Amino acid sequence: MKELRVAELRAVDPQGESSLILNGRPIVYDQPTTIKAPFGEYIEIIQRGALDGADLSDIRLLYNHDMNKIPLARTPKTMSFSLDSAGLTMRAELPDTEEGKSVYTAVKRQDLSGMSFAFKVPEGGSHFDAKTNTRSISKIEKVYEVSIVPFPAYPQTSIEARATIESTWAKLKAPERQAAKIKVNQILLRSF
Repeated sequence: MKELRVAELRAVDPQGESSLILNGRPIVYDQPTTIKAPFGEYIEIIQRGALDGADLSDIRLLYNHDMNKIPLARTPKTMSFSLDSAGLTMRAELPDTEEGKSVYTAVKRQDLSGMSFAFKVPEGGSHFDAKTNTRSISKIEKVYEVSIVPFPAYPQTSIEARATIESTWAKLKAPERQAAKIKVNQILLRSF
C-alpha cells in the first residue's frame, strides 16, 4: 500500500547559477510522528536504515501530490537523493516555468516549508506495538514521489487508501462505525 508522510524543505540561493534549486529532507529517521486516520491515531517511527536498499530510481517531485500536473523534477536528471544518518536528503532543479518559479519563490519566502512523500512498506517491513500504539517502519521498499506541500504539519496516509476508507466510513451509522473501528484495529494489529 502506498503511504504519504511529511518533512522539511528550503530554497537555495543559486549563487551564480541560473537554476532554481531546492534542498530538502523528505524522510527523517527516528522521529515519532502522529498519524491521523479515520479509525484513530497512532505514533509512527521510521527507523534508521529503513531506506537501505530502497528503490529510489524513479521518483517525481510534485506539488501537493498532484499527479495531473507536470512534475517539477525527476530522478536522476533533475533531482538527486542521498542517505545520511538522519534520513533522506533531496536536491532538485526546478524548471524555468511559471509553476517552477512560483514554487521556488513560495519556498524561499517560507510560505511553503514542508515536504511529503509516497512510499511502500514490504510485508514484514513494519511492526505495530499495541501497548504504546506505535508503528515502527524498519524497511521501505520504494519511494514513489516527494511533494512540496502547503500543510506539512499534518501527516497523511495513502491518498488511494484514505479515499476508500473515508467514503466507506461516511456511509456507516454510529454503531456500525464503532464495530468497523474495532475490526480495522484488529486487522492493523495482525498486519504489523
